[in-house]
Amino acid sequence: MLNEVKYPFVPKSNRSLIPGQFWAIPLNNGKFACGRVIEVHPFETKMFLAGLVNWIGEVVPKENDLAGKQTIKQGQVHIKTIHETGSDGMIIGYRNLSLDKIEPDFFKSQDGYQSGTSKLMKGCQEIRPLTKDESDLYPTFSTWGYDVIRVLAEELSVSKKI
Repeated sequence: MLNEVKYPFVPKSNRSLIPGQFWAIPLNNGKFACGRVIEVHPFETKMFLAGLVNWIGEVVPKENDLAGKQTIKQGQVHIKTIHETGSDGMIIGYRNLSLDKIEPDFFKSQDGYQSGTSKLMKGCQEIRPLTKDESDLYPTFSTWGYDVIRVLAEELSVSKKI
């Protein structure tokens, strides 16, 4: 499928997404941040796990700009996130996640801990029951609003933590 993809393109559903694809996020200061597709949701057609990359640039990112760059935060997003935050709402390229040792983060399925219902997740996948000791170790799996990734990128750009 990678050979069939022509960049840039506007995705209509998550079925056209491949983990490792990325989009440019224009910032208020004229710079750009970068979002990446981390995991495609296994049964939803509009949701996927996105990551904000530890990268800020003067121009839209190219594949080589992302070499060695990790994700700062990951969250489940709607396909419209790319339309709302991306330059022209487009996926602009692809870089294999394994080249940068990026994997879906670990999460807990809910705030707090409830025996029997709290799950440990890797990305969108529940992998096993969460132990009480683990409940403080992992962030809660969350669904971000359309603009959350851009807001996080703006905060990181201003704080110069990138």
